[in-house]
Amino acid sequence: MSGLLNIGVSGLRAQQAALNIVGQNITNASTPGYTRQRVDLAAEISGANSSVFAGAGVGVQGITRVVDEFVSEQIRTDTAMFSELSSFNENVRTIESSLFDSRFGIDAALNEFFSALQSAANQPADLGLREFVLSSAEAVVDRFATVNERMDLQTRDLADSLESSVLRTNELATLIVDLNDRIAGLQAGTGQGAANLLLDQREEALRELSSLVSVRTSETDDGRVNVFIGKGQPLVLGADQAELRVTGDGDIAVVPLGGSTAEIITESISGGEIGGVLRYREEILWPAQNELGRLGAAFSQAMNEQHTLGVDRRGRFGGDLFRNLNAPELVSQRVEYLEGDSEGFNINVGRINVYIEDPYASVASDYEVRFSETGDNTYTIRRRSDNQVVFTGTNLETPQEVELDGLRIEFAAGNFRPGDSFVIRPYADIGSQMGVVITDPDQLALGSPVRITADPDNQGNLEIARSTVLDPGHPIFADLAAQNGNQLLPPVMVQFVTPTEYVLLDATDPQRPVPLDPDLGVQKYSSGTDISLFPGGSGTTLVTSSGPAAAALPANTSLLNQITSGTNGYPEGEITINYSGSQYSDAPTTLEFQPNTQASQIASSLSALPGVYASATNSLVLSDLVNHEQGNPVEIAINGRVFTEFADLDELADAITEDGVLSSAGITAVSDGTQLTLNARYGDDLTIQFGGDPNESVNLTTSRGEQTVLNGSVAGSYKSITVGGQLAVQLEDSIAMTTQYSGVFAANPEQQPLDFGFELVLNGGAEPNDEFIVTFNENGIGDNRNALELANLSTVGLVGDPARTFSESFGAVVQTVGVQASQASINESAARVLLDQSTAFRESVSGVNLDEEAAALIAHEQAYNASAQVISVARDLFNILINSVS
Repeated sequence: MSGLLNIGVSGLRAQQAALNIVGQNITNASTPGYTRQRVDLAAEISGANSSVFAGAGVGVQGITRVVDEFVSEQIRTDTAMFSELSSFNENVRTIESSLFDSRFGIDAALNEFFSALQSAANQPADLGLREFVLSSAEAVVDRFATVNERMDLQTRDLADSLESSVLRTNELATLIVDLNDRIAGLQAGTGQGAANLLLDQREEALRELSSLVSVRTSETDDGRVNVFIGKGQPLVLGADQAELRVTGDGDIAVVPLGGSTAEIITESISGGEIGGVLRYREEILWPAQNELGRLGAAFSQAMNEQHTLGVDRRGRFGGDLFRNLNAPELVSQRVEYLEGDSEGFNINVGRINVYIEDPYASVASDYEVRFSETGDNTYTIRRRSDNQVVFTGTNLETPQEVELDGLRIEFAAGNFRPGDSFVIRPYADIGSQMGVVITDPDQLALGSPVRITADPDNQGNLEIARSTVLDPGHPIFADLAAQNGNQLLPPVMVQFVTPTEYVLLDATDPQRPVPLDPDLGVQKYSSGTDISLFPGGSGTTLVTSSGPAAAALPANTSLLNQITSGTNGYPEGEITINYSGSQYSDAPTTLEFQPNTQASQIASSLSALPGVYASATNSLVLSDLVNHEQGNPVEIAINGRVFTEFADLDELADAITEDGVLSSAGITAVSDGTQLTLNARYGDDLTIQFGGDPNESVNLTTSRGEQTVLNGSVAGSYKSITVGGQLAVQLEDSIAMTTQYSGVFAANPEQQPLDFGFELVLNGGAEPNDEFIVTFNENGIGDNRNALELANLSTVGLVGDPARTFSESFGAVVQTVGVQASQASINESAARVLLDQSTAFRESVSGVNLDEEAAALIAHEQAYNASAQVISVARDLFNILINSVS
């Protein structure tokens, strides 16, 4: 009887346990994170001493959570992904609304500004239109500032979000450690299923943790779970917990288990709200802020550079229109100290200044400067946008400068300590640093400083395409800079001697122009479109023949019995052109010259070399002519051409001009009645021979200012001198010239920069004697040429690589954000589907199905009643047995 009774009792107990678990499942059907439990039953075996092995009933083997660890892991993975994409998408939508909002759009303000410039160009003297330009410039600045302020606000909001998420992460890690300890203690005991609810709580904590940051887990033998983040950094390891922190620079750091030094793990963090915030900040917010900052920097600098090349209504060069990017108060604001405390930064740490030199082709990125911890003063500069080390320095001594990516980084002063690190953000705050510095509309430099006047008698169809000032600080504008008068020093006359040749003259006296100093000689011109007239620029240098023999008088005057050619007395020599580093062959070229080689021949030989243009000139001034017109007639021979029967220098000049031989050789004469200037256009030697009575003479002055007198002698004899020409050699960038030509050139002649401070571009063809005079644009109130140049900047590709216009650059930022926003929305939706699928799968495995539980409830209830009936039968049998014995 006892066997049957025990069997019934065991069944009653087992079904009661099963009913309890079913009831627990049913009542927790809606509890978040609850895992369906199951009672595991097994038949009990009767003792071996029994004659019949009928069994010993049923026993409860355990209460099991119905869980699939793979599904749980998948839910954590999908939760981390969805939370990351959801956070990313939410933030992208915020910045997208800022960029697309017409109230804050930068593009609309830029278009309005350039439209205002175009209107002012149409009527440059109108003060109202000038005021409109300034107010439109203020609107551009305000738009940049507003967008930057909204981005800064979002940066602060993200920092608060990170702080909150990291705090919650640490709280969850603490909770998991506590649950680990309790679960390990319960599982070490004998209570069946005692830790199930704690396991559910831990799983829910892990799921919530996954919504904050992606985690990986592993379970130990005692039931504890280890949690890892990033690239395997432990957050929870058994009963120990690491701590996450947010640094002042917004990085995520972890204090390792049992350690005190924080390790930056920002780059390895992914998933969850933290990963979404970091990804958005690193991939969207900061790059967009840098791109817009670079756009603002390029816009400000381009406008300032062009504005300084114009003149205002008062005839003064324009200054900066917008705030200078490298104002002293700005260059130090682009650096943040990453290590140590603020007191250390102010007292001990070196100072770094950052100058934006070329914002056009620069990289819109932050940079990190980090000093070696070994104390050897080595440091690296890493570009954060692509994580590339762009500079490595050693043995730093302040001050020191590094140039890279359009920036000039100045280690100004102070002590840089081992382990010091700095972040450089050159463009992040440009939007808030921009400003309009001109308040007076009269100071808008809408006119060009240079005026070109064509001679009304010009026969060619040559027209001025444009004139551009390249350097307002050039000495040619020195008088203006000193405010002693509005003029070029000197005014320049462009005089065509043939349709393909011209000379540049000093037109201080337009009626009597003289060669420039230095005399550049004959320049070449090719008819066509957009021909730059003035030589030089782009690194071109000029070498002149500065030797003592060049264009010098001979030591003695010769007395000859006949008209003959002379020699200039130049020695033999050689000139070497060095091409190293230029676009031409690296091999040097050496030219050798024989004694008495004429300057014109030297120039021709040099001009045949690539990258070299040489011209030669020669001139003499004849004055103080004494011609008594008695006795022997005065004869003056010029390069073998004899002139007589002239009473004065005017008649002599006319005779020289009419001489076809001299004219074809480029030798001309001009007289003002007192002096006759004799010019050899191509630098040929000038041989002057004088014949007449002893009391007749002429005075000669060379271009170097040396003087001599030629006087008459006996009949049939001539006093004679020969003067060689001088050279001007133009060398393209990176070409150098050395000589062994004593007397004509110095051994290492000085190479002076060759430029005029402005550019003159012509279209068309010229005729001989066509002239243009370039002067300062006095009273040019109605001049609009610089206004047109300013307005034209809207169409020029200046920003980035490939170069984009200002509008295109802004559009590229908007497009990037728009594409990211669209993709983020799609990705979030896809992640939601995956999370829903994995959640549904978990519910199908571990969730409570009320229909199934109701059926189980009925089944266990029936089994319970049946077990009770077994007990009742056992009791009846026992009573019958007792009654029969008694």
